[in-house]
Amino acid sequence: MSAPYTALVLAGSRGPVDPVASHLGISHKALAEIEGKAMIEHVLGAVAKAPVVGDIVVVIERPEALEPLPTVRALMDEGRLKIAPAKPSPSQSVTAALDEFDPYPALLTTADHPLLTPAMIEEFVACIPSEVDVAALVATQQVIEAEYPQTKRTYLRFADRAVSGCNLFALPTRRGRQAVSFWRRLERDRKKPWKMAWSLGPRTLLRFGLGRLTMAKAAEAVGHQAGVRAAIVESSFATAAIDVDKPSDLRLVREIMASRTTP
Repeated sequence: MSAPYTALVLAGSRGPVDPVASHLGISHKALAEIEGKAMIEHVLGAVAKAPVVGDIVVVIERPEALEPLPTVRALMDEGRLKIAPAKPSPSQSVTAALDEFDPYPALLTTADHPLLTPAMIEEFVACIPSEVDVAALVATQQVIEAEYPQTKRTYLRFADRAVSGCNLFALPTRRGRQAVSFWRRLERDRKKPWKMAWSLGPRTLLRFGLGRLTMAKAAEAVGHQAGVRAAIVESSFATAAIDVDKPSDLRLVREIMASRTTP
């Protein structure tokens, strides 16, 4: 058997401008309550139950904010969970965690993904092509809207399909760290959208603008620019693409969770 994945869970705060945390009056949206648990506990529960996952690392500015949570305490008592301090940006936090824990193969997800399930994780890992350094999970517009037409997602429209990200990534090899370095470069240009787009290469940008860029070619282009072998994997789960970025997302997630527990 291959080595188990180490899961990195980003739980850092966006600061006072986070719409969910501000709406609820809490420090981190990861602490938002859903079905009697903090949102991050749902994520940790799913990650911990996935057979492909071994250790777990949570990244947050204030580790003490998580200590009272029963799921966190239980996983720490098992020796499976470590908490690392967040850095000023998500990519810096991931880079620091990769350098400190050397967690390959690694899975990366976020604390605002409470609908994550072990089945989603297992399907994703099983579908990652061999000899890939970095992989991202997406769900197609068709899959999402067939089940949840009321949800508003942001879609990347390729020539062959429209997809939404699922906040789940894999770094099967150490070489995948180069993709995080590329991500850091994009973060530095986040206030210059034209420069971010140009970093993918003029030919790729032109094909995308003309509606001729397929999803596979997009992955190839990103991998080329980052110096890695990249792949995009499609999920069969609509809820894989539903995270909590705003209060309306939280209401939808609560409704979905309630429907799962109500006979």
